[in-house]
Amino acid sequence: MPNTDNTGSDNQVLPVFPLQRVVFPDSVLRLQIFEQRYLDMIARQLSNNQGFVTCLIKKGNETGIPATPFSCGTYVEIVDFDQREDGILLITCLGKQRVTINSTSTLPDNLISGNVSFLENLPQELIGEQQHELISLLTDLGKHPQVEILEAPERWQHMDFIVERLTEFLPVSEPQKQAILEESQLETRIAMLYQMLAWLK
Repeated sequence: MPNTDNTGSDNQVLPVFPLQRVVFPDSVLRLQIFEQRYLDMIARQLSNNQGFVTCLIKKGNETGIPATPFSCGTYVEIVDFDQREDGILLITCLGKQRVTINSTSTLPDNLISGNVSFLENLPQELIGEQQHELISLLTDLGKHPQVEILEAPERWQHMDFIVERLTEFLPVSEPQKQAILEESQLETRIAMLYQMLAWLK
């Protein structure tokens, strides 16, 4: 894992995986890898005991010509993998820390390499009494078969975790989720979340 002790100070070069979804710290991400460039990248990162950076696509697609990603993304670590008989690699990743992509370059195999700075994750602030309805809402969302939430019961008492999980799974656009990922103030994120909930009523 990259050294993130000096958050925001040391730049590191890591592969960038553009996606059609926003990944937050503590997100569970499952991917099916079949393009050779990403098969090679995953093998290389596993051998180096490193993860990679995921970013929402601003322009382009997940396959083919390299996409243009947003500049704020999330460093993820590979926690499980399995190779199917047809060659497709199934990997499970866990979001660890937000990053800013300072610059990118496209390698000969069309893999995107990014110079990134690590950002501080939001503080683990306990949820207030008046916000317990958010836990109930997340509990209801967690019953959906396509919703996968990290098994960390103690985190359900932290506002940052609840806000990120609700943002991740609410039926709002990915750019709206990206706006919350980019926001570094918890109180502003909470206000943005309540605004989204008001839109959905």
